[in-house]
Amino acid sequence: MEFKDRLKYLLEKDGVTAYRIWKDTAITKGTIANYIEGKTNPNKSNISILATYFGVNEDWLLKGEGKMSRSNKVKGEDPYLITKSGTKYYEMANGKYRMRVPFIPVKAYAKYIDEYRDAEMLDEDFEEFDFIVDKIGHGRYFAFEIKGDSMDNDTKRSLSNGDIVLARELGKEHWRNKLHTEDFPNWIIVLDNTILCKQIIDQNIEKGTITCHSLNPSPEYADFELKMDSICQLMNIVQRVSSTF
Repeated sequence: MEFKDRLKYLLEKDGVTAYRIWKDTAITKGTIANYIEGKTNPNKSNISILATYFGVNEDWLLKGEGKMSRSNKVKGEDPYLITKSGTKYYEMANGKYRMRVPFIPVKAYAKYIDEYRDAEMLDEDFEEFDFIVDKIGHGRYFAFEIKGDSMDNDTKRSLSNGDIVLARELGKEHWRNKLHTEDFPNWIIVLDNTILCKQIIDQNIEKGTITCHSLNPSPEYADFELKMDSICQLMNIVQRVSSTF
């Protein structure tokens, strides 16, 4: 039995799909498909992620050595913690957490703009998306699907069409101060008619404006200025799940 066979066995035994793994971890559907077909071998990082996800021994999964040693991939069905903002955390066997937040795909952008002020509506009306995180955060978090190519410059820094990002809301009381754009260069910007993903490269506190920048060098994605009072929400992007491999 090879790695691909052991992975198939786990998928079938737990009733898990490649799509579910992609939603729960940073491993894409294409990568899982390549593993199952035996086209590529997993790197150490992905072996660790998959072993933790399925609750099995890494050596068994990779090489078939030792006991399978299955354990629950999440300690209990109920959340370990639900924060005041409604973010759910599930404790994992390796000390990390599965973080579950409202998911806003491109097709739901308009609906989100209408309902973002109502936390209860968000919980009821939107799907959820899971991220693996090292620690618990007590802010207000959301998952957004990226639309378009404006943040794609064909590098690892790109935020490509279809990528999913974890974004943390910055309260309006902090907008009067200098934004921490060095620590968090990429932002989700919610306006009253659209949702943008941009870098913020300049801020004029006196004028109450920010300058938005796209990674794509094409002329159609030139820098532009936004008035802060036209912005509904600002969120810094803290994690990304790529839609490609």
